[in-house]
Amino acid sequence: MATLAAPTAAEAQSAERKFYSRMALFMTAVIFVGFMPSFYLRGMVHYPRPNPSLPPHVMVHGLVFSAWLLIFIVQTQLVAAGRRDLHMMLGALSFVIALALVPLMYLTAVWQVARQNAPPFTDPLDWTIVPLSGIIPFALMLWIGWTSRREAQWHKRAMLVAMLMIMQPGIGRFPIGPPSLLIHAIGGILTLALFIPLILWDRKTIGELHPVTSLGVSLTALVIIIQVGVLATNVWAPIAAHLPGVPS
Repeated sequence: MATLAAPTAAEAQSAERKFYSRMALFMTAVIFVGFMPSFYLRGMVHYPRPNPSLPPHVMVHGLVFSAWLLIFIVQTQLVAAGRRDLHMMLGALSFVIALALVPLMYLTAVWQVARQNAPPFTDPLDWTIVPLSGIIPFALMLWIGWTSRREAQWHKRAMLVAMLMIMQPGIGRFPIGPPSLLIHAIGGILTLALFIPLILWDRKTIGELHPVTSLGVSLTALVIIIQVGVLATNVWAPIAAHLPGVPS
């Protein structure tokens, strides 16, 4: 019986580069489509829900996130092109931009209370749990990515997982259905589903889930459970009211 030849090192490297490059492009498309009506093509694309206001801090948050997204794409393309030298040079800038997102994520979350920017099934104080709950997992993945930058398999997965973790806002803006806790939960499940290609890639290449992948899936699932639980019970508002930056 004929057997399939194992891929050569060059073929395996080429397949890996294509995987990460295509994942970066796919995630960019998800974010662009999700935020197209409210940010990227605001006023040009109709949206079935009212668009929230865009104060300066939200604009800054969107621009910084977009910059990191673009650098993320460039970084994967540089690796795919074999330009690890430029990839490493750009890495420090990418990390600084990603770190800048952490305080911006917090400020955007607490300042949205004054804007009353919450879906109709909850209130602005309880809604802060949605953006706030993802900050620590995101920062943790950035730390893993930075400290393991000499360990390619850990570094690549950590940066990819960090991006996957913050896909939820983009998916949440897809008009899946009328705003409700159920629709929010479905958006969370769809966010988890974005990990499937990475899970399959791990199974194909190393025969099991990489520790970073396992951690990323677990933390993302935990974040979604926390969000749904808090929004269903309304227990977060009294705590959120005392967070720094929340208007009194």
